[in-house]
Amino acid sequence: MPKITLSIPDELLTEFKKEFPEVNVAEVARRAIKEKIEELKKCELLKSKGEL
Repeated sequence: MPKITLSIPDELLTEFKKEFPEVNVAEVARRAIKEKIEELKKCELLKSKGEL
């Protein structure tokens, strides 16, 4: 599996880890990327049908 480097402001990551220490930040990023891909595919489909 390829790896990427993600830059997150220190204060944002600190707040996230403080509020939700049990949550895996990498998993959150993976899910967000997957959801964005699905959203973009839907937009492309609508655009190809002339509905967007």
